[in-house]
This record gives sequence, C-alpha cells and structure tokens, in this order.
Amino acid sequence: MEDGRSEPRKHIAVINSSPDFLLIVRELFEEEGYAVTTSDFGHTVFARIVMQHPDALIVDVAVGQPEGWELLERLNAEPATSDIPVLVTSTTPRLLEEAQAAGYGTHHYLAKPLDLDAVLAAIREMIGDA
Repeated sequence: MEDGRSEPRKHIAVINSSPDFLLIVRELFEEEGYAVTTSDFGHTVFARIVMQHPDALIVDVAVGQPEGWELLERLNAEPATSDIPVLVTSTTPRLLEEAQAAGYGTHHYLAKPLDLDAVLAAIREMIGDA
C-alpha cells in the first residue's frame, strides 16, 4: 500500500524465540508505520541482518539460551552491523546488567514483561518516528 512518502519506512528486525512475542511486537510497530521483520535465532539470522541492514534490532537474551548473546557479540564485532542500534530485552534483570556492562554499541535495555509504550519510546529514541 502506498503511503505517499518518497522515503522507505524505517525497518525494525525483531529476533526472539517466542512466536507470540514476535507477533505482538510486529503488530505494534506496523500500526506505528514501521516496516518489521521477525525471526527466531536460526542459523541464517545474522546473514539476513547483514542483507537487510535494518534501522534497529530488538534482541532477547535468556538464561540457558546462548543464541541471543552470540548474536549480540557478532553484531558488535562485525563492521557491517556494529552501527545498528539494538534494544536488548530479557526477563532476567541480571542479564540486562551483563549486556549493558559488555557495552554493546548504542544499545538500550528493557526488562520483560515489556511495557509496549516503553518499547515504542525506546525505538523512537534510537531511530525516530516511522
């Protein structure tokens, strides 16, 4: 659908192992006018991020699931992705503290359960309105 803008919509990629979370976040940001792609932590997720180079990422880190950490480390280490702002989410405050202490780029951090207004505000702070 054409929205009358000459510039493409800002793109957010959401990576999480919960299909319900992915659906909720997709709906939130699409309603706000952002382009959204969602994915679990499959083996092609990094290649898709490089190819799409979204304006922002939302990445979940969880206890006993190293995929989120591995993705953050790779995003930070690779020149092709180190400039992408990331909103890191987790149900475990200690993991958010560890992610923050690691100093991953221009990241923001939010604890789950997420306040959707806070998620939207964080993304807007990172990349602006859609």
